[in-house]
Amino acid sequence: MKKFLIIIISLLIFSCSNTNIYRVTITQGTVFTQEDLDKLEIGMTKDQVSFVMGQPSFENFFEKNVWNYIYKITTGDEVDVEKKVKLIFDEENLLSDVVIINI
Repeated sequence: MKKFLIIIISLLIFSCSNTNIYRVTITQGTVFTQEDLDKLEIGMTKDQVSFVMGQPSFENFFEKNVWNYIYKITTGDEVDVEKKVKLIFDEENLLSDVVIINI
């Protein structure tokens, strides 16, 4: 009986130490690819940019002519991919600059 109890306790302890726990992959933000960025051209309207890139992740409250696209893909605590790009429009709402922010 003592051996049986030791075996059961050992199995319980070892079963709690499993490190192969399933980790969910989470995608946050507006996902864009390099192909999407390659389609952007200086002088495009906001509607054209929105068609190519989708809606921005957020618009800057203080800078109305700046659109920010950010996305992150994480698995568990690990960040797999994180990309940021800032699109700047001129006074006529035409794309004037594309700034890729390296993380």
